[in-house]
Amino acid sequence: MNVRAAHEDETHAIAELIDAHAHEVLGESDMSEGEIRHWFSLPNVWILVAEEDGRLRGYLDGLTRPDGEANELFAVALDPEAASALLAAAEERVGSGVLHVVSQGGDPVLPSVLGECGWSPVRQTFQMRIELDGDMPEPTWPEGISVRRFRPGEERRVYEANNIAFAEDWYFHPFPFEEWQAFHFGRPGHDSDLWWLAEDGGDLAGYSLNSWHFSGDPQLGRIGSLGVMPAYRCRGLGEALLRHSFRDFRDRGATRVALGVDADNTAGAVRLYERVGMHVHRRNVTYEKTL
Repeated sequence: MNVRAAHEDETHAIAELIDAHAHEVLGESDMSEGEIRHWFSLPNVWILVAEEDGRLRGYLDGLTRPDGEANELFAVALDPEAASALLAAAEERVGSGVLHVVSQGGDPVLPSVLGECGWSPVRQTFQMRIELDGDMPEPTWPEGISVRRFRPGEERRVYEANNIAFAEDWYFHPFPFEEWQAFHFGRPGHDSDLWWLAEDGGDLAGYSLNSWHFSGDPQLGRIGSLGVMPAYRCRGLGEALLRHSFRDFRDRGATRVALGVDADNTAGAVRLYERVGMHVHRRNVTYEKTL
C-alpha cells in the first residue's frame, strides 16, 4: 500500500472513490467532483491518497487550524490497510499536536482502525434534514427585524459576525478572512442570493448562509451557517431565519434541506431544529489523538 500526496488531475478518480464509499455507507452521494476540485485550490488543505496496484484505495484530507492547536482530518478508506496507512502518514506529516478525524455514520472500516491506532471518540455531530413536502409556515420575525439578501461588499461584515456567533462552539476556529472568503466564494455554483441577513436598523442581528449541498443534488439545500448575535438570542430569530430559508429553498425547487450540528451543542440548537420539523438523518463521530 503506497500513500502519497494527491494531484489535482486525479480529481475524477478521487470523486469516484468517495462516491462509491458514500453509497456503501450513506446510501447516497455526498460530494461532487467540483467540490473536490475546489479543495485543491485552498491553501490550508493538504490531501493524501492510498493506492495499491495503481488503484486508489483510500483518501484523506487535512485542514490545519490557524492557531496550530489541531488538525482536522476527513478520511475515506475501502479497507483497513488503506485506513491504517493513511492515518500513519497523516500523523507523520503533522508530527505533534492534536488530530481530529470524523467517521461517518455506518462506516464499516474506519472506527475499528481508529480504535486500534489509539484514537478515542470525543464528540458526535448530527446531519439533520427536513422534507419540504408539508406546510411551510411563514416566519414570525422579532419586532424591529427585517430580512434581506447579502450584497457584494459585505463579506467582511458577515465574516466578523460569524466569528462572534460561533465563538463558543467546540468545532469552530476562525480562519483568516482571505481563507474564509476563498472557501465560500470559490465553491462551484456559489450563489450569494442564498445568503440571508436579518437586521435591526443598521445592525446585523443574525444570518443564514445557505448553499446547495456538497453532493451537487439540485433538490437538496444546505444551511451552511446559521448565526444569531448574542444581543438578539432567545427571541425567535433563529427559528424565523430557518423557516425563511426553507421557504426560499422550496421556491427554488428543493425538496429537502440539510444542516450539520454538534450533538452536544449547549445553546439548544438541536431542540430548535427539531421544533421546526427537522430530524436526525445521520450521526457522525469525531475521534481525537494527541501526538
